[in-house]
Amino acid sequence: MSKNTCNPKHNKRMIGNHPLILEIQKIISRVADTPATVLIHGESGTGKELVACALHQQSYRKDKPFIAINCGAIPGNLLESEMFGHARGAFTGAHQDQIGWFKKADQGTIFLDEVCCLPLILQVKLLRVLQTGEFSPVGNREIRNSNVRIIAASNINIQQLITEGKFREDLYYRLNVIDIDMPPLRERGSDILLLANHFLKFYGALYHKKIIHLTPKARDCLQRYDFPGNVRELQNAIEHAVIFSDSNHIEPHHLPVCLHQKTYSSKENEKLSVFKIAKQRIVEKFEQEYLQDCLESSSGNITQAAKIAGINVKNFYTKMTRYEIDPHDFK
Repeated sequence: MSKNTCNPKHNKRMIGNHPLILEIQKIISRVADTPATVLIHGESGTGKELVACALHQQSYRKDKPFIAINCGAIPGNLLESEMFGHARGAFTGAHQDQIGWFKKADQGTIFLDEVCCLPLILQVKLLRVLQTGEFSPVGNREIRNSNVRIIAASNINIQQLITEGKFREDLYYRLNVIDIDMPPLRERGSDILLLANHFLKFYGALYHKKIIHLTPKARDCLQRYDFPGNVRELQNAIEHAVIFSDSNHIEPHHLPVCLHQKTYSSKENEKLSVFKIAKQRIVEKFEQEYLQDCLESSSGNITQAAKIAGINVKNFYTKMTRYEIDPHDFK
C-alpha cells in the first residue's frame, strides 16, 4: 500500500520531447526545491508518480523517505491508522503501538495518489497536518509533528467532487498551490516511439533478449493507436512484444492484438478516417465557441472563464492558444 519507489536507480524517469512534457519538466525544476504542495492531475497511466518522484529527487529532501500512498486502495477505517499510526488497544487487533507513514516520512515526501478517494473525516485531519504539521495517532490524544512535503494526485476532476460535497474546498486549495496536468499519450504522439524504444531497451535487457528495433509496420501500429491506458499501456505492450519475439526485431503480431488487429477493410478504414476527421472538426468548432462564450461571460477573465468551463486554468489557457483566442477581445 505504501512504498519508497523514488530510487533513481530504478529506471523511473520522465521521458519525452513533446512541448507539454518539456513544460512540465520546467515546472518541476522551478518548484522541486521548495516546500510547496503540488497537485497532479491526469488520466491513469500518464506518469503522475514519476512527477512526484522527480519533485522529490530534485529537492533538498532527496535523501529522506519518499512514501507513496494509494488512497483508493485502503479501506477508510484502516487508512487513518496507516497514515497517522495508532496506540495499543485503539481498536481490535491493535496489539501494540504503530508509527504511521507521516511520522516515518518525517523530513521527506509523502505522495497521496488518488487523493480524491480520501474520506471526508481524513480530509479534515490532512488539512490540519498541512496547516500546522500536527496530528494524533488513533486512540492517542498526544500531539505529534511531522515535517513532510505533500504531493497529491487525482485522475478525476476534484472541483466536481467539491460541487457534489465529496471533497473539502479548503483542502483542495491547500493541495493545489502548484498545479501540474499530465497530458494523455494521445496528446503527445510524437513521444510514442521515443518511449517505445526506451521500454524496448529495458525489457530486452530484463528478459536477456537482444531486441534491436521495431519494424516500420510495428512503429506504424503504435503511432496509429490511441492508447487509452496511456504510457502504462504502451509499456505493457512493449513488454508483451519482447516476450513473444524470437528474433532481433518486433513485428506487429508480437504486439497485443488490440494494437494490430485489422477489423475493417481498406475501404471501410477510409470511410472511418473521413468520419473521424469530420467529427474532430465539429468537436473543435464547438470547443472554440464554448471557450469564447465562457470568456464573454467572464469579461475576459481567464481564471473565471476556466471555472465556468469546469476545467483547469492551465488547460483553458492551452486551448485558448490552440484556437488563437485573445482574452482581451472580451474585456
